Amino acid sequence: MLAFGTAWAQEPSAVDAAQRSAQMQEEFQELSSAAEKSQFLLSTDEGKGITFADILRDPDNIVLNFRWAKAQMAQGNIRGASSTLERILILDPDLAPVRLYYAIIQYRLDSLDIAQTQFEKLRALPITPEVAAQIDQYLDAIKKRRQRVKQTLSVSFGVHYDTNRNSAPTDDERLVLGSMQPITNTEDRHQSDFGYMAAAHYDITYDLGTQAGHDIFAGVTGYYDDQVRLDNLDVGTAGFEVGAHWRSPYLTITPTLMQTSAELNNEKFLTSRGARIRADWKVQPDTTLWGQTSYFDERYGATPDSSALPLRSGQRYQGKAGVTYAWDNQNRTTFGVTMARKEAARSYYTYRSVGAELSHTLLLAGGKYILGSVSYGVDQYQQPDALVTGSSPITRKDYPLRARLSYGSNLSNLLEASWFESEIGQDIYQFLAPISWSITEEYQATSSNIANYDYDNWRTQFLLSRRWAF
Repeated sequence: MLAFGTAWAQEPSAVDAAQRSAQMQEEFQELSSAAEKSQFLLSTDEGKGITFADILRDPDNIVLNFRWAKAQMAQGNIRGASSTLERILILDPDLAPVRLYYAIIQYRLDSLDIAQTQFEKLRALPITPEVAAQIDQYLDAIKKRRQRVKQTLSVSFGVHYDTNRNSAPTDDERLVLGSMQPITNTEDRHQSDFGYMAAAHYDITYDLGTQAGHDIFAGVTGYYDDQVRLDNLDVGTAGFEVGAHWRSPYLTITPTLMQTSAELNNEKFLTSRGARIRADWKVQPDTTLWGQTSYFDERYGATPDSSALPLRSGQRYQGKAGVTYAWDNQNRTTFGVTMARKEAARSYYTYRSVGAELSHTLLLAGGKYILGSVSYGVDQYQQPDALVTGSSPITRKDYPLRARLSYGSNLSNLLEASWFESEIGQDIYQFLAPISWSITEEYQATSSNIANYDYDNWRTQFLLSRRWAF
C-alpha cells in the first residue's frame, strides 16, 4: 500500500509541474509586455480636470490645449490628442516640448513617416542633450520597426518559495479504496521548498509587406525550474510555435501551431502538439472583444516516480472569450471565460471545466507596473476512480482558485548614471538599466469533494528580466 501511495502522490505533483511551466510562460510574456509598455508611458497629470468645453472657450490658449492633449491621452484617446497637438503646432511650430509629445504619439500610432519627420525637425531646434539622446533612441526604434524581419530575445532568472510544492492534501489524509487513511509517509505530506528558475523566449517576425501589416512569426521558448530539495519535481520545458497575424483596421486574426515537450527530474513525461486560432476585435478605441479556440494532443510518458501518467494521455479542447477595456492610458482590465474538455485514456481522468478570470494592469511612471489577477472555476470528472472511491459512485469535482499580484520596475530606478562615470562603466549601466525586476505573491488552491485533491499553496517569486530587440 505504501508503494501505491507514493506513486499516487507523485502523479498529481507531476501534472501540477506541467501546469506550472505553462503558467510561467504566460506570466513571463505578461511581465515582459507590462515592463515594455511602462517604459513608453507618458505623464498625463497636467491634464486632469480639463474638458473640451474649456478649449471652446479659449481655443487659442496653447497651454490649455497642451493640457487637453494630455487629458485625452489619459482617457486613451490617442488620435484625439494627436489632432489637438497638430492645432498647437499650427499656432506655434517652434514649441519643442509639444513637437516631441506629438512625435511620440505618432510613433505609438505606428505613423512612422510622420514620427520620423517630427523627430528630425526637433533636431534643428534648441534642445538639451538629454532630449537629443531620447530622439536618437526613437529614431533607432523607427529604423528597427521598418525592418521586414524583426527579432526579439527575452531572458529571465528568478527564485521562488512554495509552502506546498508537492501539492499534498490539505488535511494530510487520503481516500484509498473508499477508506480515509492518514498520510504517514513524510515525503507525501506538505513539503515546502525553494526553487531557481530560468526562462528564455526568442521570436522572429517577417512583415509580408502589405499595407494592412500582415506578418508570419515563429518562436522558441525554454523554461527550467530547479528545486532545492524536491529534485523529483525539477521541471524543464521546450516549446516551439509558428503562426501569422492577419490584420484589418478593427480585427486581428492569429492562427498558431504549437508543440511543447516537458521533462520531470530529467525524465521526459509529456509531449503536447496543438493549434490555436485567436481573434481580437477593437469595437471601440478603448474596448477590445477577443476569443480563441484551441486543440491539443497530450501524450504522457511513465516516469520512475509515476507509472500511471500515460493514463492521462488524450485530447484537450478549449475555448476562451472575453473583453479588454482600457480605462485610460495607465489602466487596463480584462475579463474572460474559459470552457474546456479533456479526453483521457481512462474515463476517471476525463473532465469538463468552466472558469472565469479577472485581471488588471496598472502602468506607472518610471517603468513601474502592477499586475493583478484572480480566477475561479469548476472541473467535473466523468467517472469515479475505483482505486480512490472503492465501490462508492462519487465522481470527482474540483473548484480551482488562483489569485496573483505582481509589482515590477526596472533597475534604472535604483541606479544612478553618475555611479558609472568611466566608458566601461557607462556600458555596464546601459546593460543593467533596462533590466526589469518583479516580485509576485500567489495563492493557489483547489477545493474538492475528494480529500485527495483538496490542497492549497502560497508562492513568493522574484524575477529579473531583460529584453533585446534587433
